Amino acid sequence: QGKKSTFFGESRCANPDPDAGSSETPQHRVRIKAFQMGKTEVTLGQFKRYIKAADRSDLVDRYFMKYNAYGDNAPVVQVSWDDAQAFIDWLNNTEGGGYRLPSEAEWEYACRAGGQHKYCGGNNLDAQGWYDGNSGKQQQPVARKKQNGFGLHDMSGNVWEWVQDCWHDSYRGASEDGLAWTSSCQGGGRGLRGGSWDCSARNSRAANRYNFSPGFRYYDGGFRLARTR
Repeated sequence: QGKKSTFFGESRCANPDPDAGSSETPQHRVRIKAFQMGKTEVTLGQFKRYIKAADRSDLVDRYFMKYNAYGDNAPVVQVSWDDAQAFIDWLNNTEGGGYRLPSEAEWEYACRAGGQHKYCGGNNLDAQGWYDGNSGKQQQPVARKKQNGFGLHDMSGNVWEWVQDCWHDSYRGASEDGLAWTSSCQGGGRGLRGGSWDCSARNSRAANRYNFSPGFRYYDGGFRLARTR
């Protein structure tokens, strides 16, 4: 399912910065086990394979058509957390297993790539990602911006990316094991990371977090795959 990077290590998540919100604290240490991460977000072309093979034409409504009108190499959007899970189930049944959404800790570790930059790979967002200041108000083809230190593209901007975790409004009580935090869910939401083409630079920061209902489909919401080795 596209190229992947493999890594493991230790990271301090939610590194404080002048724009940090309460949901991004407290800073905490996380130990990450080895895993793989997709170098780009799942593209429309990849998702279309699933729609055809799994007979999911029900997903292709007028909103899907409207917001996925930028070519097969653009990230797929209008995909809920539930839709992403169905795609992953199909992929695991057809391509060997192990695919999943990243945990929030894995996502931020992969984003930061061992650095303490404001965005995923550097402090210059124009070089790293698509946001409302440079996107032309639409999602852009993947991998057109500079990769981060782990070789990953578009982790800041382009489209919001679902993570596996339930939403928690702070990191108080978060585990240090780096696994998805799926207990004591607050409001039934699931987390998203990274910002999008339609959001400000502030939303594209490495530490920024957001949440939506797992059944909600959004015009700038997509996902990136992780895989257990």
